[in-house]
Amino acid sequence: MFMYYPNNGPWSFLVQRLIDEAVQDGADVNECFRALARIPDKDFAAWHREWMSTAEHIERLAKDAVRKDHLVTAKDGYIRAFTYYRTAQFWLDHADSRKDAAFTKALDCFGKANSLGQTSYERVKIPFERTTLPGYFCPAQGRKRGRAPVVLYVGGADTFAEQLLFMGVSRITRRGISCMTMTGPGQGEVVRVKKLYSRPDYEKPIGAALDYLERRKDVNPKKMALMGVSMGGYYAARGASLDDRVAACLLFGACYSALDDLYDYFPPIRSSLQWIVGAKSPDEARDKLSKFTLKGVVDKMKCPLLINHGADDFIVSPAAAQKTYAEARCPKEMRIWQAEESGSAHCMGDNRAQAYAYMFDWLADQLS
Repeated sequence: MFMYYPNNGPWSFLVQRLIDEAVQDGADVNECFRALARIPDKDFAAWHREWMSTAEHIERLAKDAVRKDHLVTAKDGYIRAFTYYRTAQFWLDHADSRKDAAFTKALDCFGKANSLGQTSYERVKIPFERTTLPGYFCPAQGRKRGRAPVVLYVGGADTFAEQLLFMGVSRITRRGISCMTMTGPGQGEVVRVKKLYSRPDYEKPIGAALDYLERRKDVNPKKMALMGVSMGGYYAARGASLDDRVAACLLFGACYSALDDLYDYFPPIRSSLQWIVGAKSPDEARDKLSKFTLKGVVDKMKCPLLINHGADDFIVSPAAAQKTYAEARCPKEMRIWQAEESGSAHCMGDNRAQAYAYMFDWLADQLS
């Protein structure tokens, strides 16, 4: 993995993720590098300050473009501002009021972008228990009629519906497959605003999303796949194991046990995991996370399964992929991406172009 910050893997991974999002129109590479040039390694104050400054500057440009009726420019600018505000708040403690303030600005900019001109992403509300979960539906490209296959895309500990749109969705829809991203319990605005914390029985929110997709007239209910990234590898695997409507399951990074493979394996994420499960202490977090396991679950999966994982993943243990594969009894494949070919980082962050091609071609084959 290329280390923008030579001695800082987590920060370098975020830089890689930003570049990947820039390739998919979520940011601009040069704007990113200009901000990064002003951020010394491990200077958390500078990280927040410089990304906020960048976001505010791009938001001003977007507002000016609206005044001049340059709506394409404005739309693009608001999307980039969304990404930079979201990046600014990333390392802040959840008790820091600046975190929610920057996150709110991010969603506001995304909403403004999506309201300008032709809607890029159809915002949906998924009925769930006594509330709704937000998501975005993106139709298959090049398909003018009929019911298309669809992928339900689930994020992990720090990703949510809007961000997922810049993590491969356009690569899926180009293959004639619709895609719906969702923000579930423990994620994005659902945990920040609605106070719905993550839960081990994630087949429930996933099932609600599948219910919603089944009711759409442009979706083929016999060809609904499920994909999860990072900790979403646990969510997706559990959903596919306990809901027979899932026609294929793709793990964009595995997570067999949230406690063993993530919380204990990568200490920097512990405070975030404690927060998303609504725990008041590390001991309570460990107790709650101990229930997030695929043991006795993944062997129930019937649909085809593809597991992808980086051999040098320092965020989620590569053992997660091995354990998931060993216990699954369905038609299954596993690819451990090696450093020699690139892709050995977390969720193949250092080789997304080839990883997307490999994963989404597999999806297309399963849903053909």
